[in-house]
Amino acid sequence: MKPATRNFAVLGACIVVLGGVLAGLLMTGGSEGDVVSSGVLEQPSEDIALLNKEESDISSIEISNTNGLFTIVPAEKQPETSAAGVSSQDASSGEESVTFTIAELEGLPQDTYTVNSAAEGGWKLFATKKIGTVSNPSEFGLSTPRATVHIRFQDGSTYGYVIGNTSAEDSAAYYLRGVDSEEVYVVKLPETYLDDKRTFLSRQVLDFSALGDGTAAPFRRLVLDGKALTQPITLEQGQDGLYVMTEPNRMETDEAEISGLTDMLSTLTASEVAALHPDTTQLREYGLENPINTVELYCTDGNTYLLKAGAGREGDRFLMLDGVDIVYRVAEDVIAPWVNILKPFDVQDKALLTGGVENVKSLSVTMEGGMVFRWDVARTKDEEKSTEDTPYYNYAATDATGAPVDYDRFQTLYRQFAAETVLEEADGQPETDPVLTVKVETQDGSAAQELVFYSSGERACVAVLNGSVRGSVPRTDVDALAAAVQGMA
Repeated sequence: MKPATRNFAVLGACIVVLGGVLAGLLMTGGSEGDVVSSGVLEQPSEDIALLNKEESDISSIEISNTNGLFTIVPAEKQPETSAAGVSSQDASSGEESVTFTIAELEGLPQDTYTVNSAAEGGWKLFATKKIGTVSNPSEFGLSTPRATVHIRFQDGSTYGYVIGNTSAEDSAAYYLRGVDSEEVYVVKLPETYLDDKRTFLSRQVLDFSALGDGTAAPFRRLVLDGKALTQPITLEQGQDGLYVMTEPNRMETDEAEISGLTDMLSTLTASEVAALHPDTTQLREYGLENPINTVELYCTDGNTYLLKAGAGREGDRFLMLDGVDIVYRVAEDVIAPWVNILKPFDVQDKALLTGGVENVKSLSVTMEGGMVFRWDVARTKDEEKSTEDTPYYNYAATDATGAPVDYDRFQTLYRQFAAETVLEEADGQPETDPVLTVKVETQDGSAAQELVFYSSGERACVAVLNGSVRGSVPRTDVDALAAAVQGMA
């Protein structure tokens, strides 16, 4: 068959198929719009429309069930979806739509998706099956319904129905009967119509993700307090984004510990809402009348929040945000980076000497008994190896007599000192003579460091850096440092 003849044959077959489809549509009352791109008919839904309006038609949806009563109404503005911070659901899809809210929860953070999904049951209601009039409504749970729904529309008209038992044929559907009707239907409804209004509360306690820039946490200052703490702890954020403890003592902080804390406080979601509008008895029960832990958050946008943690129960803790009348329940391991901070030592930097060996200009060590060892480092720029962006230096070390010292051995000695960290908190500086005193001067002129070890019993020494007690180290570590110094002599 020639190509042209074959093409006409194919075209003719397509016309015959389309003609048959259109004829079928005319016979069944369909329209040309029912023909889809694949060339087959879209199956019409068998659902029975009980309500089929627009969301803009809704004035109110009142639901009364065994847990109480709540009313869904159009919101004048988007409800807050987080107890504190910037709502994570504020981003608009660009489409105009009505946002709904629970009238009885006005002013409280709500789960917008759950509320809007429940509202949809007020203007769209389709039955999957019509049972008809029944002589025994109690068998369908309609004599004592699980919930009663009253819908009021903007034009003043109303529609009401009652919800009975779960359908015997479909566990995801319920028996429904109109308030002014005897007809019974099987309908799939929002499960929230049978729940307590607390279901619509947002479990998002904190959400400051919109304030972060990816490089620094969204908090200028954090103040930790509560019954569990020995004393309040204040953490201040510097221009570099790192935090310094300013109260009760000024000290560098452990970056990993602080990062865990700020990450947790940036976004925090509760597992459930434990109570709404708690009274004094409930606050006492949840341990929130006199909180065990508190943290005051001073945010970069100028707002301040106070988060409180109370008693524990079955691996969870109860929380409240000051000014929000909700008690949340949160897994304790989720908030561990916060509630495990009980004393300043928990957040302080455990390292002692800071700065790399390449910036050391001199190192002097005074031993117990007064013997002093000293090394000086001369640093010269290597013009041939240096680039415009990266300088390259040559180093030469000498001892107290001016005699040359192997620079690699000097680096090893200094790094042994720099690797020392405190392991436990110390009560204070012992009233004893120093066991070992280390002084470091720098090439760039930054502040010199003085690290002093004092004996504290037979097995420990207290480390004091630049006049501040940092904690205790094993006595064996200090003895090893002394031996390393003598090995360099």
